[in-house]
Amino acid sequence: MEAIEIKKRKLLSEPMDEKALKLARAVYNTYITYDNMEMEIKFTTFFKLLDLHPCKDSINDIIYLLEELNEPLAIKNFEFNGVTTQLKFIQFCNYKINKETVEITLSPDYMHAHLNYMLDAFLGI
Repeated sequence: MEAIEIKKRKLLSEPMDEKALKLARAVYNTYITYDNMEMEIKFTTFFKLLDLHPCKDSINDIIYLLEELNEPLAIKNFEFNGVTTQLKFIQFCNYKINKETVEITLSPDYMHAHLNYMLDAFLGI
């Protein structure tokens, strides 16, 4: 099987909001700290990080930022774990909103793409 040359390119259709970037970097740093792509983060942590007041509107703001991070990225000739896909759509994470926390599972595909395919990388890898 012939290896495909990976060409880094801009994958984001538009720049992300500064708060979305801050949230993404915090989630990524949590992953690095605990070496686990699955995490549960308290809303109070996000409120402090993003300088938000603890209320329902702030929770909605956090959800909006997570949705912004989850805008699908289209990657041509995506190679991961020995499998090449002609066109792959990936998202930053899966998340579940609980009463006091957010459960987040980072996408291994996204982490691989961020490191190997993105010119517009934003996590500080």
